[in-house]
Amino acid sequence: MDPSELVKLIERKQALDTVLDGFEKWLIFFGLLVVIGVGGESLYGFRTFWNNRKLHEVQRSIDRVRQEDIAKVSERAVTAEATAKGFESQIADSVARAKAAEAVVASANAASKDAVAKVAAAEARSAEASTKAEAFRLDIARANERAASANEIAEREKLARMQLEARLADRIISPDQEQSLRAAFARLRGQTVDISVFGDTFEISQFSGTIMSCMKRAGVLLNVRHPTGGSGARGVLVGVRPDAPPEFKQAADELIAILQQSVGSGVSPWDFNKLIPGGVATLSYDPGATPPDQSPLRIFIGSK
Repeated sequence: MDPSELVKLIERKQALDTVLDGFEKWLIFFGLLVVIGVGGESLYGFRTFWNNRKLHEVQRSIDRVRQEDIAKVSERAVTAEATAKGFESQIADSVARAKAAEAVVASANAASKDAVAKVAAAEARSAEASTKAEAFRLDIARANERAASANEIAEREKLARMQLEARLADRIISPDQEQSLRAAFARLRGQTVDISVFGDTFEISQFSGTIMSCMKRAGVLLNVRHPTGGSGARGVLVGVRPDAPPEFKQAADELIAILQQSVGSGVSPWDFNKLIPGGVATLSYDPGATPPDQSPLRIFIGSK
């Protein structure tokens, strides 16, 4: 064979091989596309089948739940119906009780009207009674005023009578007072007291004599003066010299307190320097007594 033809054959073979290689690649490419398409369709179909299956299962679950809910609703409906029947019975009872209550209220209203009428009548009677009571109170007040006035007059008359009786009655020193006087002057045992007695009536003599007897029994020494002229004295006047020892002041205070129990204001403390008897007087004194007018304690006893 001619070498040039052989070369051409070889070139055509190479060209043919190149074409065949390209065609084979295209076949492989299209085959892959076909395989991919078939696989994708198969996968889509399987997925669709699987989703349908899940959808049916979900639907069955929904139907089952719905049936259960329907059953429960039916059961509740039956219960509600029974309850409603019970409520209807209770409502009927309530209506009956309401009617009975209305009847009671109507009766109570009637009784209330009757009570209001009775209260009005009672208030009218009460007003009348209040008017009469007010009149009685006024009468009682006037009577009380008259009684108070009469009592006041009676008290004034009683006081005046008692004052008159007290002025007319003799001054009396009780046994308890005598004992208290002796105890009060016991602290002045051996000391001297100046006493002036004004008047010679029986009451003055008895009263002053009781006081001096208590003092002597307590151990006190006395200078007793009986003035026959000059100024007199009323009641019992007690004077203590300002510089007198404490026991003289204590005895004087107790003498005043004891005598005030029976003669009241008929005995009182007095200025020592003003207790000076004037005029002519008779004087008696106990043995051992200090000279007259030197004692730090002076007592004037006169009429009531």
